Amino acid sequence: MGLNFKCSAWSAQVHHFGRKPDHAVLVFDNRGVGNSDCGAFEAYKTSEMAKDTVDLLNFLNWDQDRSLHVFGVSLGGMISQELSLLIPTRIKSLTLISTRSGDTFELPSTTILKTFIKVSTKSVKYERGIDLMIDFLFPAAYLNHPTAEGQTRKDDLRKYFSSWHNVPRRQSPAGAFGQLCAAFGHHCSDSQLEKISRDLSPAKIAVVLGDRDELIHAVRSLQLQDRLPGSELVVFKDGGHALSCQFRENFNALMERIMTEGNQAFSNDDKHHCA
Repeated sequence: MGLNFKCSAWSAQVHHFGRKPDHAVLVFDNRGVGNSDCGAFEAYKTSEMAKDTVDLLNFLNWDQDRSLHVFGVSLGGMISQELSLLIPTRIKSLTLISTRSGDTFELPSTTILKTFIKVSTKSVKYERGIDLMIDFLFPAAYLNHPTAEGQTRKDDLRKYFSSWHNVPRRQSPAGAFGQLCAAFGHHCSDSQLEKISRDLSPAKIAVVLGDRDELIHAVRSLQLQDRLPGSELVVFKDGGHALSCQFRENFNALMERIMTEGNQAFSNDDKHHCA
C-alpha cells in the first residue's frame, strides 16, 4: 500500500477477491507501519522494501514462475517497480496505480505538503489528522456528495478510516520518516523501465491514474506509462489518489480484467511454444 498506510486500505479488494475459491490474496504492512517493525531511525529505500517483499514471498513459498499478479499503489507502486526488477519471471501482471518512476523530483503543492507533514508527524489530533488525510486523498466534489440525510461521502469515509487507521498501533516517527525518504528518493531509470517491460513480457502491464490526483500528479503516471513499452494506460475521470476506495466496484472489475489478461497472455504463450 501507499506511504504510511496499512494494508487495511486494501480491505474492499480483500473482501471481494478473498471469497473467490481460485484466488489467493496477499496484503501486508510495509516496513515502518502497522504490524511491521520500523527498525532504526533511518531512511528507507524502495529497493530495500522490495527485498522485504521477496523475503515474505519466499517464506510463503510463493516462488513459482509466472504466478503473481502484482498491484501497487503510490509508494507501493514504486516498490513494485523494484520488485519487478528482482523477480520478473514470477510475475503474470503488474499494475502501477497513482505512482511515478521518480525521474523528476517533484513535491505536491505547498498546502498538500504542509498537510501531509502534519499528518505524518502526528502534530495534529487523531480526528483532525483523519480529516486532513481524506481531504488530500479525494477530490472535494466527491467528498461533498450527499449519501444520506445530513451525511456526505466524507462522513462515511471518516467512519471507514477510523475503523482501521492506526489500529492496532499508531505509526512511529521512525517509520513515517523512513517511508517518506523512500518515496521521495525513489528513482527507476528509463533503461530499468524498459528492462521491466522486456523481462516481464508477455505479462500484462498497466498504469492507472486519477486525473484529479493532488499527491502524485497525473503527468507523472503518464510519463511512467510512456516509458513502459507495451503497457496499458487506464484513467479514472475525476479520480483522486485513493482510486481503490473512491471507485471500489469499477476498480475491482479492472483488477479482474487485468488478471484475466495476464493469465491469457501466458496461456497464449504456452500454445505458441507448443505449436
